[in-house]
Amino acid sequence: MKIHTIVPAFLLASSLCASAGTSTAMTPITQAAPTEERDDWSFELAPYVWIASLEADSSLPWDGPGSDPSVQRFDTKITGAFMIEALARYRAVGILVDFNWLQLDTETLRQGILYSGADLETDYLYTTAALTYLLPLEGDFHAELMAGARLWSISADFELKPGLLAGRGYSSNETWVSPLAGAKLSYDINQDWQLFFQGTAGGFSGSSAQWDLCGGVNYQFNNWCAATVGYRYLSEEYENGDFNFDATAQGAQVGLRFRF
Repeated sequence: MKIHTIVPAFLLASSLCASAGTSTAMTPITQAAPTEERDDWSFELAPYVWIASLEADSSLPWDGPGSDPSVQRFDTKITGAFMIEALARYRAVGILVDFNWLQLDTETLRQGILYSGADLETDYLYTTAALTYLLPLEGDFHAELMAGARLWSISADFELKPGLLAGRGYSSNETWVSPLAGAKLSYDINQDWQLFFQGTAGGFSGSSAQWDLCGGVNYQFNNWCAATVGYRYLSEEYENGDFNFDATAQGAQVGLRFRF
């Protein structure tokens, strides 16, 4: 059976001082400048809300009596969500982890003869882990490279409501991991405003392909807090035997970034 949904979705996403001493010549003997103090470690947490439309087609391996291979229409509601991204960086090298969990509850919009309807509860776990490297560029333009992997885990509890036949149900789950690579580009307009674009691609096989693109602006309130406003597009395609998953999501993204 294929499931097709269009729902408002809330997903999750992400982002990124040194002081120097002075020296004074008091006598003909030159006094050495103090060593520049530098904090090599930095950490970031970036919660945000992605107000997006989600379209997903998913084939579930169901061969029970009365199953209909045609596309079924569902009314879907969000019943739970948790998303957070964290970045730990040592100088130019960082580790990025993006954790997203979304739970949807769906009901059929049309009744059948053998079964009067269907309920489906689906949990989506979407997690990215990547190494990052900040290129040593000077000036207002910045570039950071990313390489890692993305994990998807989808579990579904499906119930057919009684009709001419007695009701029945089943559970199914699928988990897969795909490699990914990408980059983040940014440009400092001034000390407060910054333009950015971030993109990743993954899968790199006939059974798996993914794109994740986001662009927008950052506003720096102070040296530890910034706001982000942008637009994001996500596409994921995966196929394994009888299971296939084809989803796209796009919409405005608003969030905060905390650095410490």
